[in-house]
Amino acid sequence: MQNYNYNKIKSKDSYSMTEISALLGVSRKTCRRWIKNEGLEVVLKGVYPLLVMGDVLIDFIKNKRAKRKMPCAINQFVCFKCHEVVEAKTGSEQIIKTGKRIGKDNHEQLRKIGGCERCGTEVGKYV
Repeated sequence: MQNYNYNKIKSKDSYSMTEISALLGVSRKTCRRWIKNEGLEVVLKGVYPLLVMGDVLIDFIKNKRAKRKMPCAINQFVCFKCHEVVEAKTGSEQIIKTGKRIGKDNHEQLRKIGGCERCGTEVGKYV
């Protein structure tokens, strides 16, 4: 899923499918699928053009984004092949210096990598 920019959406305005597709860069079919299958609420059902209130659309996008997040602990990784939070294979973990300095204190950036214990794909995250 894209990171839709909901800052362009005004909460007190209503939007048609054409306007939503132009604002978010999706097709009108995607907007109709959101209404039919994913629970995006319209102002009046059966009245065309279908209109969606801006605050409802913002909440819908924020909820879709929240469902996508996968929080993990320090010793865990997100495997993009398995689409799950996993731990690295024993002995495969390494910490690599990226060569960049970050933060106010100018800390050295480190990257922790390892192999997924389920599928073997390389997984990594910044620490």
